[in-house]
Amino acid sequence: MKQKVRILVVAPYDGLDHLFQIYSKERDDVEVATRIGDMLEGVELVRHEDLSRFDVIISRAGTADLIRKITDLPVIDIKISILDMMRAIKLAVNYSGEFAIVGFRSITEQAMLINQLNHDNFRIRTVSDISEINGCLHELKEAGIGLIVGDVITTKHAKRFGLNTILVTSGVESVRNALAEAVQVHEYVKESRKRQAFIRLVHREQDVAVVSFRGRKVVYTNLDEDREQTRSVVRTLQELAGTLESEGQLRVIKTIGDTQYLIEGKLLAFGDDTHPTFYLRVKPPLFHAGDKAVLVKNAGEPPHVQFEAFPTANPAFRQLIALAKAYSETGSPILICGGKGTGKNMLAHAIYRNSPLSGSPMILIDSKYMTEAKWTSLFESDHSPLLDEGLTVYVRNIHFLNEKSQRLLQTYLALTQVHKRNRFIFTCIGGPESPDRNALLQFIRTELAALTLTVPDLNQRKEDIPSLVSLFLSELNPKYGKQVLGLKPEAMERLQQFHWTYHIDQFKKVIEALIVVADGYYIGADEVESVLASEQASPPVSGAGMIDLNKPLEEINQDIIEYVLAQENYNYSKAAKRLGISRSTLWRKVR
Repeated sequence: MKQKVRILVVAPYDGLDHLFQIYSKERDDVEVATRIGDMLEGVELVRHEDLSRFDVIISRAGTADLIRKITDLPVIDIKISILDMMRAIKLAVNYSGEFAIVGFRSITEQAMLINQLNHDNFRIRTVSDISEINGCLHELKEAGIGLIVGDVITTKHAKRFGLNTILVTSGVESVRNALAEAVQVHEYVKESRKRQAFIRLVHREQDVAVVSFRGRKVVYTNLDEDREQTRSVVRTLQELAGTLESEGQLRVIKTIGDTQYLIEGKLLAFGDDTHPTFYLRVKPPLFHAGDKAVLVKNAGEPPHVQFEAFPTANPAFRQLIALAKAYSETGSPILICGGKGTGKNMLAHAIYRNSPLSGSPMILIDSKYMTEAKWTSLFESDHSPLLDEGLTVYVRNIHFLNEKSQRLLQTYLALTQVHKRNRFIFTCIGGPESPDRNALLQFIRTELAALTLTVPDLNQRKEDIPSLVSLFLSELNPKYGKQVLGLKPEAMERLQQFHWTYHIDQFKKVIEALIVVADGYYIGADEVESVLASEQASPPVSGAGMIDLNKPLEEINQDIIEYVLAQENYNYSKAAKRLGISRSTLWRKVR
């Protein structure tokens, strides 16, 4: 019996891994193992793999190029076919704004051919190295491009710029061709990376941990290098070094192992060399790990949202985005109001990303998970992030605050003037004049002089639904290994005619359900009607679930309370009246 070719597939995204698992079974001459990782992540997977178990490696584009440098095994590149590119372009043309195709030559050659054959006029930019991507994307963003079509590494970088993206995925034909080529190809030459000499530069500070690099190699640290915690710190800082080199300075809060650090990075020049250098101070967390009440978001972490990520043909929403962009450039507090699931959270992140303070962490305080004891701890602790300055403090879901918590927050803001040292963003469900929250909202709007934004719901901007469909299909296709190109006209009409109770959150859930059931390139009206019928039959209590009568009675009661509150736009007086209880009893039950 002929020995099978043992193939290691390093797939840049989940869906490609799924296709190889399926179509490798068509052949009796291959044995396939798959791993998921793109570019440098894929290289690290190969570094830690026992390559003696494999004959050939299959990967895609830039990842394949990088893997060739660290192994003697043959490395097969999954070629981007003209059909792969045509599918991506088909999704892009449904986008309401301008788009560009960016990537390595394996991506852009096919795009150029399609451009010539169809006499199209979309922009195409070719890069030859990862270091060129950010500059290219910056130029396109300045030119008004809102959507980038490209490979995984390009779309990752584009998301950090706040641009919308469509990933060029590999189809069945490309997978079959790569498997066939892998059986035929045998050897490539491994190239070694040059190692640079290191130099000691950094002056020790008694109460600060210091780690300095040349390239990605540690040249100085005052940490005990034999400890596992130090090795974990070094690995984390190596990941941050690229951001530091591109930004020039860095300030983040990171939990490494069981320890939380405030990390400040600087580029230190010594002779002809530049050394990424990090200073770490231990910053004990206020609450236990996994507590959702207070979280830290750093500039380089998802969601990578900027204002270009809100495509719209709706005049009111376009005006809202223009206002939000203008407000973000100020230091004033901002209050964002609107219905449940309308995108208030994404707008808050976009304001943070666009603000002068985007280089420093954002402290996210979720009122839904805060108690009076937690507010007191946050205000009184010596380690409270509110004692820092130059941060963005995002207090979300303030409609969940009971009267005592409202008074605690209002008093702290009034006495400490913390909003003058840091930028505050508040979000709430409902309008800014809601009588149930009038005291706190009035204080935020008048005493803090907060700028107010009211987000329209999806039913008020249904002309944006085709653009949203295109974006969500592009995001979800790789997740499920699908290549859905769009909706048939009558299916799109059904979505636009539907009344969206929970707006963008509900809409995305519906699109995900449609992708799961889709068995072709286009989704029809029957599939849409079937999914929407489920939405109408069992309205969700939140953006993610429905009332489950199999739960314990206490949990069912909580679900019903949440459902009634959402229906009444979080007006506690109206909700209490419907439930037949007093407002004070409702507050206790919510908490």
